[in-house]
Amino acid sequence: MRHFHSTVAVLVGATALACGSAQVSEENIRKSDRQYEAAYVAWNENGDNLAAIRHLTIAVEANPENDDAQYLLGTIRLGRGEYDEALTHLLAAVTHRKDDAAKRVEALNSLGVLYIHTKRYDEAVTALKEASGEVLNRAPWLAFGNLGWAYTEQGQYDLAEEALKRALFDQPQFCVGLYRLGNVCYLTSRYEEARDYLEQAIGITEGGCDRLQEAHHLLGMTLLRLDAVDDAIAAFDTCVNIAPKTPMGMDCAAVRRDL
Repeated sequence: MRHFHSTVAVLVGATALACGSAQVSEENIRKSDRQYEAAYVAWNENGDNLAAIRHLTIAVEANPENDDAQYLLGTIRLGRGEYDEALTHLLAAVTHRKDDAAKRVEALNSLGVLYIHTKRYDEAVTALKEASGEVLNRAPWLAFGNLGWAYTEQGQYDLAEEALKRALFDQPQFCVGLYRLGNVCYLTSRYEEARDYLEQAIGITEGGCDRLQEAHHLLGMTLLRLDAVDDAIAAFDTCVNIAPKTPMGMDCAAVRRDL
């Protein structure tokens, strides 16, 4: 029996590998579960993704139907930008969670994020609409937030706004949703609204929302559109101070130097 359950949120879900019809032995099921538990500890407690990947690879080889192992391996691969590998495992997780709606939507959400990263937006929308519409989804705002992101990438701003506002109805403190709604307003030249949403996003201190560099960067760009240059400079400075060596931090620094 598994003692751990992945709670990856991933800010993130028919398998491409046929598992076959051969029955998995009890010995391999136990081996897979032990390797999953070791991986969970490595990932969750030690922050050692490479060790987790090693354990999870053994786990899914021993028992391809270990949906928790498939899901965790897929999300870790997704976070590392290893999209082809992540796709295989997230699809497997979706397939093997067909009888557990609450866990299936978790995998569908991660799968939708992967599709967004790989610019497969129609498939992202399909996965995320299913995830957000499931009544047993314990965190529907995550799926609605990602659905809004997918619609934004498609240029369907009305649908994006609708999905993001639904996410915020379910969870008003969802700062990523506030940031993405601010982005929709920015892209549709509604700069005052964009500023309001972005300021709300970075005004939330829980969960590191106030350190969301993308929100500070976009706030700076929005303030420039509003001719509030001094406030924009402050926003870019904050962005840089959060993490100067990240791509976003360096971009904020480059904009700041030109002001």
